[in-house]
Amino acid sequence: MNNKSYAELGSNEIHKRHRVMVEGGKLPRAKVMDQLVIDKYLIDGLVTLAQHQAAEYILNQAVKAGVYTRPLSYSEPSSGDGKKGNVSDYLLRFGNTMGLISRRYGQYASYLTEEVVCHNWDVSGDGGKLRILKESLDLIVNLRMAGGRNPMRHMRKGAVVD
Repeated sequence: MNNKSYAELGSNEIHKRHRVMVEGGKLPRAKVMDQLVIDKYLIDGLVTLAQHQAAEYILNQAVKAGVYTRPLSYSEPSSGDGKKGNVSDYLLRFGNTMGLISRRYGQYASYLTEEVVCHNWDVSGDGGKLRILKESLDLIVNLRMAGGRNPMRHMRKGAVVD
């Protein structure tokens, strides 16, 4: 019989409701792999790893902007410097990212992406909505994450680079 506490390896309820990975080591612990809808989509192969990372990018911006609240993590170290970014700056960045989607695919695509990523709206049963989500996430991958800009844009034409 295993003497590990349910707090370390997750309760039976968690194992029934979620996909759980038990990390080994001196003190094994359970890690829920499908907390968010977008995580389930990745596990089920409905989105690519790049699309999932784009969703995490959006979610991170939403957290900083105060649009989405993330629970405290006691396992991650705190910087302790007390410095916080300006929420209005973060809100502007989040708005700009969602605006990219809106300008390319329309306001509904921006709304749908925010609802799925930040509010766990499950659209896996609707192929049209899932397609819109994937296209929106691909746009973020291409414009925000894969560079999207020429890193040499500040150089004049004809300039020689050593």
